[in-house]
Amino acid sequence: MKRTGFVIAAVLVLGGVALAATGVTTLPTGWKIRGSDGPVATVGTLPTGLALSRDGSRVFVLETGHRKPALRVLDAATLKEIRSVPLSGAFGAPLRDADGDGVWVAAPGTFQETIAHIDTATGVVDKTVSLPVPFYPVALTRQPNGMIAVAGDIANRVALVDPKTAHVIATHDVGHHPAAVLYPRRGGKLYVAERGWNFVTGLGAHTTRITVGRHPVALASDGTLLFVANSDDDDIAVVDLATERVIQHARIPFARADAVGTSPNALALDGTRLYVTCGAANAVAVFRTSAHGLTPLGAIPAGWYPTALAIDHVHGVLYVANGKGESSHANPKFNPNARSESDYVADNLVGSVRRVTIPDDGALARGLVDVREFAQHEGVPDSPVVRRNGPIKHVIYVIKENRTYDQVLGDVSGADGDPSLVMFGENVTPNQHAIVKQFGVFDRFFEDAHISADGHNWSTAAFANDYLERMWPQNYANRRSFYDFEDGAEAAIPHAGYLWDDAARNGVSLRNYGEFVTASPGGPTPVSSMNKVLNANTDRGFATFDMNVEDVARFNEWKREFDAFEASHTLPQLEIVRFPRDHTSGTRAGAVTPQGMVADNDLAVGKLVEAVSHSPDWSSTAIFVLEDDAQNGPDHVDEQRSTLYLASPYATGGLRHETYTQASVLRTIEILLGLPPMSAYDAGALPLTAAFTGTPNLAPFDALPARIDVKAKNGTTAYRAADSARFDLAEADRVDDAVMNDVLWHAVKGARATPPPYGLFPHRDDR
Repeated sequence: MKRTGFVIAAVLVLGGVALAATGVTTLPTGWKIRGSDGPVATVGTLPTGLALSRDGSRVFVLETGHRKPALRVLDAATLKEIRSVPLSGAFGAPLRDADGDGVWVAAPGTFQETIAHIDTATGVVDKTVSLPVPFYPVALTRQPNGMIAVAGDIANRVALVDPKTAHVIATHDVGHHPAAVLYPRRGGKLYVAERGWNFVTGLGAHTTRITVGRHPVALASDGTLLFVANSDDDDIAVVDLATERVIQHARIPFARADAVGTSPNALALDGTRLYVTCGAANAVAVFRTSAHGLTPLGAIPAGWYPTALAIDHVHGVLYVANGKGESSHANPKFNPNARSESDYVADNLVGSVRRVTIPDDGALARGLVDVREFAQHEGVPDSPVVRRNGPIKHVIYVIKENRTYDQVLGDVSGADGDPSLVMFGENVTPNQHAIVKQFGVFDRFFEDAHISADGHNWSTAAFANDYLERMWPQNYANRRSFYDFEDGAEAAIPHAGYLWDDAARNGVSLRNYGEFVTASPGGPTPVSSMNKVLNANTDRGFATFDMNVEDVARFNEWKREFDAFEASHTLPQLEIVRFPRDHTSGTRAGAVTPQGMVADNDLAVGKLVEAVSHSPDWSSTAIFVLEDDAQNGPDHVDEQRSTLYLASPYATGGLRHETYTQASVLRTIEILLGLPPMSAYDAGALPLTAAFTGTPNLAPFDALPARIDVKAKNGTTAYRAADSARFDLAEADRVDDAVMNDVLWHAVKGARATPPPYGLFPHRDDR
């Protein structure tokens, strides 16, 4: 099947199996994955753990994503499903019984803290163990005496459980966000990977801490050496257990030299080989082990975001779980009322399991070449404008909330839009339509992100680390109340930090308006940030995420400072501005209508471009405007396609059909301001050089007045007004997006309107 912009390598059915072709699929991120020569099973959302039955005839897959968690049992030879066991919560990997094929799983949830035992032959959950609250179990291991150690991510503790009595017998405090636990030796210490920090804790007669690297997440051992996957350092720390000292940092063989971004996140030993899943690189790294450490052998191409491994030593087979499956999806039939088939992006991210014949050393070397070729672009095209010390000295970077391309610009003539999917067209967003007419329309812009939790990280760091990738589905599925994704919390911070850290390290002046800030209790201002650099460069009078504050009011606060900067000739080189009101409050009675909020947001964007274009600094400025993600609507090309606006005298204009991503925008900003890349994604992204011309057009932009009432309120009889009244709008994306999309569609199209049209594209199970 071929879809505009992407080639699908295989047709997969949820819970089904297919023999994947060996073609190449291009992801919305711009990276590519190669199909598998062996069977591939489509499973549920975010599989994070694999285990084999004792005889190797079955594969146990733990699914932990946005859809209902489950333990799926597959036939190991064919990957056909035998059964699926629904669970109330799940995380990490299944732990097989010491003397059977039952498995224990971590089963976290907002209102439960347990581990559960599953009889895999019958599919019955036959035992549960309650844990101290709060705890949030994420990883399990077994002592030689049969006791089970459980890591508690939120509790920062490890619990010891007697599986026979199903009781907790002891707990131990550890560091921040423990992610993995392991007993490498009989009678030895329990080692705990502290994801929030940079060390491994050894619990025994004497507690020790071994500094290993940034955000350790996985452990493996041969009894002499301990191998630690450092997810935000692109390496494996090798620890001599006798001395508890790191003797080697083995670099992932396909990691870039100039930027981190492979996310090693799971380990498996097979004789003298160590296999490492690298989620962000869509590959498995392979090392030779010896008494002296690790030697890289090569790589095995995997699916989208591999998360787990299992090895069948007898048959020479490797099983690889891929957290996001084999491809992205279009979602033109977004039907929030059909909850099992909503086409919501978090539900569309169905994972896969690949069965791979273990390759020899020569095949591993060839695989390494493949993986490197799939990692986006190399080099930067020559440009008279997109270069350091070029004519552009100032960048204004505006981040909005949650719209697809078709929702807003599907009515733009000549571009690849579907007018039937438009919700906020030119009548609601006249300024955004005027901007694309004057400066150019991008109809192949894709979000690297899926939702706001990772969206604001992709928008400001060109990366979402493994903690984010594994935790946001838990939060969005209401199984984890802890939201620590947009405030610079330790576990979510990637290797190089964020755009403001990059600017500070390189002497680029900065001003922030609303990004990564929290407000004082009782109001939208004053605001502050946990990040010292950002806090020192933030306008405290610019409101945080609050749908009661008009974006035009946010613009007025920004304009107050902009006028002062212009008067003193001190306009910062980089400004980050958050206009979030296109998120809307749905149809909550008494709140401004969705159309009114989007129109207010549109007017704020238009006024900002107008203000800059009428200023002395217009000739040296580029304004980039994008959404943090595209989750809140349908799109006929891809659910991650969104809007991008460029306003500058140097904009080429016209239809821009080049494929760009959030990382492309950040790479362009970095080049313009002389900043190094922050991750492998922006380092390899195609910058927007083709969208700039060396001949400037200094004509200003004049904002258009709103065509609809930006203050119109929802009535008490508005479609699903009662549901909207219950929305938690304190932060972005606390609302169930299926419900929000249904509300928005009917608020715009009318209470009797059907959801986005059916029959135009194949049902997802037919792709």
